[in-house]
Amino acid sequence: MNRLSHHRRGFSLVELMVAMAIGLFVSAAVISVYLVQARMYKSTASQVAIQNAENAISALVTPVIRSAGFNGCSAVTQSLSNLNSGGPPPLGTITTTASLLFGYDATGTAGGGSTLSITQDNSANDISAGDWSPALDATLAGNVEAGSDVIVVLGAAPDTSPVGVTTIATASNSMILQTAAGLSAGQIGVVSDCLKASIFQITAISANTITHAAGSGAMANSSSTLAVNYAPGSQFVPLQQTAFYIAHGTGDQSTLMRAVYSNGAWAAQPLVPGVEAMQVLYGIGANGIVTQYVAAGAVSDWTKVYAIRLGFLVQGLLGSGTTSNTASRQFSILGTTVTVPADGRLRHVYELTINLRNAV
Repeated sequence: MNRLSHHRRGFSLVELMVAMAIGLFVSAAVISVYLVQARMYKSTASQVAIQNAENAISALVTPVIRSAGFNGCSAVTQSLSNLNSGGPPPLGTITTTASLLFGYDATGTAGGGSTLSITQDNSANDISAGDWSPALDATLAGNVEAGSDVIVVLGAAPDTSPVGVTTIATASNSMILQTAAGLSAGQIGVVSDCLKASIFQITAISANTITHAAGSGAMANSSSTLAVNYAPGSQFVPLQQTAFYIAHGTGDQSTLMRAVYSNGAWAAQPLVPGVEAMQVLYGIGANGIVTQYVAAGAVSDWTKVYAIRLGFLVQGLLGSGTTSNTASRQFSILGTTVTVPADGRLRHVYELTINLRNAV
């Protein structure tokens, strides 16, 4: 009887405490291993995402900027404008000729030791045009995050090629192309004979005939006839104004945006998520030779820009990095020191230089 009672007595308090301590120790070890594995996974996934983002930037941004100014057998800088004012730059700066590109430098990000503080992830877009130098064009105000530079390029629309002009009469408001497939009224185009070129707006299309009648508005034609004459055999190319900048994105990450200007407004498209900063410097000089790289506010003649440098800060997932070191939250992008939130994200600076093949 005594032996049976002894076996039914159960665990003592000391035994329970020892068992609980062992259980807590094992649980802590398991949780620690899990947290380490989770961080390693986030770090690895973020490294892959950052690499993919940088590859996407190179593949999607570089060709558009490198080809800026192409208009068939001549360059945009040789083109006369038939537009009232052209809308936002570089068309907006036309007096007699256009420029390949135009830029806006965010306040305090001109390189050379300047600083930029990003206080939160995926911040709201800035509505104050005066926060850029020169002041951001009214059509772009409210579309761009504070601290992001903006670059606008003008050139042939992507995936298009020069089309031959089969019929064009002196003092006519129309011309007949080999094909008008893919063109639409309101689109901007250029006709060139390799010695001169004219930029105008297409106002109507009938079969392969495109019309450029006069109208009102910045992007409308100032005259129904072009200022100079062109012979059959000239080339027509559809043009496109494309802007790149950082904007408020979906979720918790800012996004590199690509916007196309058409019929008085920008059609913006998210291009690469997870890009929280973009800085741009412009290579200026003479006779096609770059002598220095400066911020947009220091460019006095946009036809003398021969190359650009782009710098991006690409971020990973929350928890993929560290928040313990203040220095690890500061990054140098083209000479501008950028401080980011202590959000535990892995980040990487990606910089590239693009030569403008049509600048000279």
